[in-house]
Amino acid sequence: MKKFIFLSIYLITIFHLNAQVKLDGKIISAKTKLKPSEEVMITVKETNEKSFTDSLGNFTLYKLDKNKQYSMELFSFLYGKVSIEFETQNEDQLTKTFEVIANCDFDGETAKNEWKNKSAKLYLIGSIAPIANSKNDKKFEKKYNIQYFDFGCTPAPLECIIEYNNEILKLMEIKYGEEWKKEIRKDVVIN
Repeated sequence: MKKFIFLSIYLITIFHLNAQVKLDGKIISAKTKLKPSEEVMITVKETNEKSFTDSLGNFTLYKLDKNKQYSMELFSFLYGKVSIEFETQNEDQLTKTFEVIANCDFDGETAKNEWKNKSAKLYLIGSIAPIANSKNDKKFEKKYNIQYFDFGCTPAPLECIIEYNNEILKLMEIKYGEEWKKEIRKDVVIN
């Protein structure tokens, strides 16, 4: 009888382990198709399994059943909470890329409007002690009617900054040609 119980438990365990799916996932920005600019925490609602992205946006989940619908909750300071649905297949391993939309307070459209209203900025990401504007920076701001804005160590989502700055740089090129490129600060965030 003990052998039967042991064998039954063993077979159930083997069957259950064989029915598990490993998900190798990647989180990227929907805007830039690049990795997130910070670590993202992932929680599978149905299993409460948690994982974190690595520096490239990759993560792994193990305790998933085959042919099942799941809901993942992603959390980061820059993205907030995002829910994503996905479904496993009848395979032991699944590789999937998930796109996350950042909560942008500004974007390319904002850049165009601010350019028209002569209130455009070029965003910088500094640190706890941002670098002050030099005399040349102040001349650049006055000459091209644009302000440098340093977020310090708490920036907006990187993809929002990149989209905004790239739009401003396109508009500067249209209006001023190539001249400003020699004068712009090197720490302006672009792709």
